Amino acid sequence: MTDKRRQHIFSENCTGHNVAPCCLCGRPIQRHIDRWIIEHKRALALLGADLNTNCGPAHYDCAQVKTHTEDLPRIRKAKRQQAMHEGTKEISRRFARLAGMVYDWQNRRYVRESPHAIEGADHGEHRSYPA
Repeated sequence: MTDKRRQHIFSENCTGHNVAPCCLCGRPIQRHIDRWIIEHKRALALLGADLNTNCGPAHYDCAQVKTHTEDLPRIRKAKRQQAMHEGTKEISRRFARLAGMVYDWQNRRYVRESPHAIEGADHGEHRSYPA
């Protein structure tokens, strides 16, 4: 953002001589005394427009808090949702099935898979070993 645009946005929001309210906390910002930045009210990464109406002066500390507590978590979530939608990310599971293990629904636990359990499945046997 150019310095000219930055100063113009501050001037648009001025309520007094070189004083404008913070767009986040509402406290006054003095142009030449306080440390301030132009904050996008809706983050660009969340499809916010890069227009002067979407921007406002904010204390540097207020902007850092908003960025790290609101914007970044939302951006991360949006990227995860997009990756799942596009199919570029596999679904992660809490418990990975170990090799050679099958879930025994009757006992509600994982048991070792044995060749007898697969053959016995045709005869109605569900367990891979006697209980």
